[in-house]
Amino acid sequence: MKKLLMMALLLSASAGFAGTTTQKWTAGWDNFGEPLNYTTSKVAWSVNASSKKLTVTYTLVSAIPGKLYQVDLAFFCSTFANTFGQFPVQRLVNGDCQTITRQNVTAAAAYVEVGVVTTDLNGNGVFAVTIGPIAAGTYNVEFRALDGAGCNLTGGAGNGSDCDADFQSPGPFGTTTTIVIP
Repeated sequence: MKKLLMMALLLSASAGFAGTTTQKWTAGWDNFGEPLNYTTSKVAWSVNASSKKLTVTYTLVSAIPGKLYQVDLAFFCSTFANTFGQFPVQRLVNGDCQTITRQNVTAAAAYVEVGVVTTDLNGNGVFAVTIGPIAAGTYNVEFRALDGAGCNLTGGAGNGSDCDADFQSPGPFGTTTTIVIP
């Protein structure tokens, strides 16, 4: 009986977790010559339906050694809330998403800056973040790694190439991954 109860508890605890989705990086919206091992570098994400949290792990392999890559989520949208989980959203003051053109495609997007991958002497680095709780909805997103750190952040430079996308997933610009928060 005790064993059956333990198994039932384990099953109910894991019921809120969806499987992890792993995606490859492609060259970014802005910089197409930044070094990266595209075979082993990846973005992995999963949704916990019970807690309404999204966990994302950004992995870079053989990028530039000793470099900061700010990582974020770019949501393709017409309007967007002012927060995504515990993070503020970079969008227009009226809630509209910002229209930009990259890779010969024009689309509107909002951005959530979540952290920084710092690469080691071999150009390898990992950053993981858990975001939430998140409002229920369907989100069309591209993951990005930017050319430096400080873009759209208080105290960050945010006025130069550090806002350029070195890597994107899935890519090209405007191609999205759909994340559903129940």
